[in-house]
Amino acid sequence: MSDEFRATEKQISDAKQAFCNFDKKKEGTVSCKDLGAIFKSLGLVMKDDKIKDWSDEVDEEATGRLSCEQWLKLFEWKLKEDLDERELKEAFRVLDKEKKGVIKVDVLRWILKSLGDELTEDEIENMIAETDTDGSGTVDYEEFKCLMMSSDA
Repeated sequence: MSDEFRATEKQISDAKQAFCNFDKKKEGTVSCKDLGAIFKSLGLVMKDDKIKDWSDEVDEEATGRLSCEQWLKLFEWKLKEDLDERELKEAFRVLDKEKKGVIKVDVLRWILKSLGDELTEDEIENMIAETDTDGSGTVDYEEFKCLMMSSDA
């Protein structure tokens, strides 16, 4: 996860309050089992498997409990992920010139060439073939998202 993203003071304050609401014994930790509910209390939706992966990553001693600092790290990761998703959706919307929910492969080819990642023609063609699995000549948002996430664009 990138460290350049920072939540606002209000977001941090809200996240700390949510943490305190779930720290019922006032011992400075919350159960990893409560993380989904804590995210939900802040209007954020996360899948259970992702919560588990992320909490396992910050719960280095495998205690099943997180400190407020560890919780805030997860919270910022989630905000960053949501921001990235919004930016990706906006990019897709701009590239979907015909407003059909798909991007033509030739537009995608142009994007990949312009990223400046020194991709060879073969690499670009392989990426497109992996993305446009049905050979339709277009990619939908989910395919576009997978491609952009895999190329770290």
